[in-house]
Amino acid sequence: MVDNRTVGCMATFPARFPILRETVASIAPQLDALYLYVNETIEGLPDLSDLGTIHVLDGREHAGNISANGKAYSLHYLSRCRVFTLDDDFVYPPDYVAHNLSILELFGGRCVVTTHGGVLPPRVDWYYERTKVFRSQREVRHLQLCSLAGTGTACFDQRTIDIDLDDVLAEVMLDLKVSLAARKSGLPIWVLPRPNDWLRAIPVEGLWERFKSAGLTPHTYLARPIDWSFKNYSELAQNSLSEAGLRAEDIGMAPELVNALKTGDIPESWREGTTSTRKREDYMLLLTNLLKIG
Repeated sequence: MVDNRTVGCMATFPARFPILRETVASIAPQLDALYLYVNETIEGLPDLSDLGTIHVLDGREHAGNISANGKAYSLHYLSRCRVFTLDDDFVYPPDYVAHNLSILELFGGRCVVTTHGGVLPPRVDWYYERTKVFRSQREVRHLQLCSLAGTGTACFDQRTIDIDLDDVLAEVMLDLKVSLAARKSGLPIWVLPRPNDWLRAIPVEGLWERFKSAGLTPHTYLARPIDWSFKNYSELAQNSLSEAGLRAEDIGMAPELVNALKTGDIPESWREGTTSTRKREDYMLLLTNLLKIG
């Protein structure tokens, strides 16, 4: 058991082995330890032992092939840690851990920090609907608030978030489950300010490409009953600021968000607009295709 350390959790599988060393080399030296859950088989896994303290979990000896949930499985071995959930197809910048921790520690650990964040509309018919997406490789000039954390680029403190591992591992929907755990624990999800291409993605197909055309996945049925309105997340943000003794205008927060937290207005990123219309069109096309198949 690793206690009170800064630890990364990553999942991979053989198709990613050719790029894995580059990814691990970029992040492992920034961490006290990295847990790597390997789906399918470890045969052909490159030697990573010179890159840092790396614990390899052979999926065949643990929970089997659990895809991205391998990132969460590693939490079984951690206690009171500052956790970074990581994707295996990014090259992380040298200040990645330090920059994330600067935000996490500013709020006394009472938040989740992500580089890739989404804002869901108040009511969701399809999980992949968004009013705003803060993409991991795009510039974000100011600290932003979101409702959905991308767990390929997220960090949190185990002491403040209650994650039910049995529930999380039951289905592959890690982003949604971690985001809901944050909400239940009273934690806002902050999107980290950074320049363009601060993260570099290695071009490979990911779960997003597979799931977005896969019909009404279980994510949709879990997300539908929930009220994703800004007012709920505004309350989490205001409580977090108050507990940390912070003022929104003093910490590099987006001016529009600062104003919304004060006035109760809804910031543009939380309003339905071009992004939500485009996602709605994707959803209608999906439904049309499903009806044709049926």
